[in-house]
Amino acid sequence: MVACAEMVLVWNTAMNLCSLPLGGKLAGLPLPQWRSMALASALGAGATLMCAPLGLLSLPCAVLWCFHDHGLPACLRCTLMTLCASFLTGGAMNACLSGGMAAASAGFFTLALSMAVYLLLNLLPQALCDVRQVELRVEERSIILPAMLDSGNLLRDPITNLPVLVIPARAARTLFPDLGDPSSLAELPLGFRLLSVRTAAGSALLPMFRPDECRIYVNGRACKAQLLAAVAGQEYRGVQALVPMAALPA
Repeated sequence: MVACAEMVLVWNTAMNLCSLPLGGKLAGLPLPQWRSMALASALGAGATLMCAPLGLLSLPCAVLWCFHDHGLPACLRCTLMTLCASFLTGGAMNACLSGGMAAASAGFFTLALSMAVYLLLNLLPQALCDVRQVELRVEERSIILPAMLDSGNLLRDPITNLPVLVIPARAARTLFPDLGDPSSLAELPLGFRLLSVRTAAGSALLPMFRPDECRIYVNGRACKAQLLAAVAGQEYRGVQALVPMAALPA
């Protein structure tokens, strides 16, 4: 009986160690510290062994322990994703410990679902990131813009290979009061250069500059980013900054 309890404790700890980083990744959060994750997994496994409802209550506590730095909304999202990840890893564990054709079917289903999750994590690693604002500073002038994560923005500076943020012309005029028509080369301030881009409307040259400082607010946290900013043409009438996925922190 004691050996069985120890086996259940080990399996539950291992399942928690798989579920917490997978749930965080699906919620768009970075990997937590291994020490915090191991402690939360062991405590959650012990709580599950003592009482099933207590084990269920330990899930949001473990998520809050590992991801509290990212804010309450991110923790709530991560709790839901970790619960789904727990169902996935729990099914894999039952398939390993059970026998018969039902276990084989569950094993194949778990393998297929695991491959789908693996492809999701590698193809869309930042798909669930919440990007709302971007802050740019040039000398003593700064501006905060509403932002949108644009997976189609693949622009990079050919010299520095840094990703390129796209901002509306009205925002550029706040940072550069002397900026006239961005499409006029003669009116561009010093420090600007041109970036050749290809859009649905055709090819174009966008003026581009490097801000002194850039902060992207990801999941409610301000993260410094190394990038350049291109000024959109007059055809872009939006107010949002188009953030490339390559500019997000790892």
